[in-house]
Amino acid sequence: DTDYPKLSATNDVYTESSMSFMMPPDELNLDKLRNHGGKIIVVQGTADGVFSVDDTQNWYDQLLQHYKNDAKGTAPEFARFFRVPGMNHTRDGIATDQFDALTALVNWVEYGQAPDKIIATARGAGNPSGQVNTELPQDWAPDRTRPLCPYPLIARYNGQGDSEKAENFSCK
Repeated sequence: DTDYPKLSATNDVYTESSMSFMMPPDELNLDKLRNHGGKIIVVQGTADGVFSVDDTQNWYDQLLQHYKNDAKGTAPEFARFFRVPGMNHTRDGIATDQFDALTALVNWVEYGQAPDKIIATARGAGNPSGQVNTELPQDWAPDRTRPLCPYPLIARYNGQGDSEKAENFSCK
């Protein structure tokens, strides 16, 4: 719906509008999250046709600046942004679009293990999940893996080993 009055409407039952939820008054203020030990992992495909990954990256760059010299902690200590090369909105695209960000978040919150990468897998024909992403190139291995790296790092091939396997890439 493009009717702004409807998107910004509130009442006694619905005290927060669609727009106020998506555009809070101070989107860089994550003090409550940080101060309560909370963590956030933001994951977005670079081919997302709904929300621009550039806008998300711009927000994260601003977040990095906002918490740059904060004595209570810099942004990467409680917030990480992972770009998924080629992924559309939530899945598909020419991408390794299957990954478990929830376990990465649980390990960070409950065990203090901040994610330095998240392993993503392609859904080519014959992959173990049984779901096939028909947009993948034919020359990709059906179970191709890649590390998703915390921004601003990107996955780089180490120059040795199978280029279809995440273990032969580093976040740099």
